[in-house]
Amino acid sequence: MLQSHSMIIDHILAMFTSEVRNSDAMRALVALSLTYSEQLQSTQEQLTKALDKIKVLEDEIAKLRKTPKRPKFSPNNMQPRERNKGSSKPNPMPLDNGPSLALKEVSEIIVKPENIPVGSRFKGHQTFTVQEINIIAKEITYKLEVWHTPTGEVLRGKIPTELKGQHFGPTLRALETNLYAQGMSQPAIHEFLGGLGIEISSGQVNNILLNEAEGYSKTSEAILTAGLEEAPYIRTDDTGEKHQHKSGYCTHIGGEYFAYYKTSFSKSRENFLKILLQGKEGYRINDSMIWHLFQCGVEDDVLNLFENYKGKSYETKKGIKRLLNGLGLKAKKIRQQCIEAGLVGYITTTILKQGQILMSDRAGQFALFDHAACWIHMERPLRKIICTSREIENQLKGVRNAIWTIYKKLREAVFTGEDKAVVNQLYDDLVKMKTGSSEINDVIANFKAFRDELLKVLDHPGIPLHNNDSERDIRPVAKRRNISGSTKSDLGRKFRDGLMGIKQTCFRVGYNFWDYLQRWHRGDPPDLSKLVRHRYQTSAT
Repeated sequence: MLQSHSMIIDHILAMFTSEVRNSDAMRALVALSLTYSEQLQSTQEQLTKALDKIKVLEDEIAKLRKTPKRPKFSPNNMQPRERNKGSSKPNPMPLDNGPSLALKEVSEIIVKPENIPVGSRFKGHQTFTVQEINIIAKEITYKLEVWHTPTGEVLRGKIPTELKGQHFGPTLRALETNLYAQGMSQPAIHEFLGGLGIEISSGQVNNILLNEAEGYSKTSEAILTAGLEEAPYIRTDDTGEKHQHKSGYCTHIGGEYFAYYKTSFSKSRENFLKILLQGKEGYRINDSMIWHLFQCGVEDDVLNLFENYKGKSYETKKGIKRLLNGLGLKAKKIRQQCIEAGLVGYITTTILKQGQILMSDRAGQFALFDHAACWIHMERPLRKIICTSREIENQLKGVRNAIWTIYKKLREAVFTGEDKAVVNQLYDDLVKMKTGSSEINDVIANFKAFRDELLKVLDHPGIPLHNNDSERDIRPVAKRRNISGSTKSDLGRKFRDGLMGIKQTCFRVGYNFWDYLQRWHRGDPPDLSKLVRHRYQTSAT
């Protein structure tokens, strides 16, 4: 427990003689110095906020003047990797449905030494392994025989179905798609293929990619459906993205064995709910809907209005609006909250798996359903605090140590009643702490307010304590944004989102992405949604 002011004053006065120590003036002077110390810390925190705001305003001015942006260099605050313990990465072993490694041609060449003297004895071999790759451009001409039958019918030979009527083979198309998925821009792909001797235009490079957009999009949607139906928990995050030269957002939804991406111009709560709906629409009055309104701070009088309508569903927004009109709810804010709550009620009963947990960084648009908060994001503000005295620094260390002590306890897979009691007692001690910094106190207040979300793992062992995997999955979006800018068409957006979802899902289920692309362009790809279901069902047993 942190020291109080009176204890600190007594500790300081103990360093002086009894006459000075018993002086009221001396005691008042020490108390005043402590007060100034708190004011100094408060001023430092306000100054830090002001400087951050100045940087934001400078960036806005630079944007208006069309000058280069300030580069961002974030400090590396990651914890050391524990290499000796179990990894959280998915099992890379192959499934029965397909290989996890591409085929590799293996050969041996025996090399004899020169000038072997007579009488020498052979003692075996010393191996020296070399890996090599051979990329050769091929041009295949299919001569289709033409025959006239006695009845006048004309018969022609048919090109292989895997070509799909295109002048570029399936392996070449798979290679181009793989290069794009790994971060190469279309001009770079065009230059690379031209260097190999492939005669292809930049327009043909674009067409090869976009021809698969609809297929990738449908596959990605099927992956999301499988994940929502099978995963014990899902996680989400978003990042900035560009489309049609406008700033937008890419939302990621994923789990241990799947990943899904959707780009839009909004990052609102309603947009997130529409992504979960996957083109469906529905509003339902149930306990989940009423609980959501309660979480939004809606008054009890309004909540009681819906008690008599529990179990009712509405297929369109017009239907629930008519209900709101009949209940006399005409204020814009409350109507929007009720519509969102209706979507929540519908999604919990028809889209999400029963008992499913949603993990996020607790951004407003994601704080929905049975939610679990990320410990890393909740603790992160403490890393930015600048301490103005040794006392504040010690208080900050005490709070951070208390947080990470609880975090280590929660990393256990299964909790007994005694373990839960210990964790709850440690959490009680944490939220009772008081410091001389308003920013530290704000973080402690957040831990108190979101206690249930941070301790969700006590009742749901196995869910993660942080949202790092979701941030890792969405990082390629930021890399792509910096390399090639924005997509210009809705078809391009579908292609990019779908391909990212397929690539990351292949990684999560342990299926080789290159093998998948080759099978896709030959017309017999494995069903990733079935692989996702297989992974979850296998891990559950």
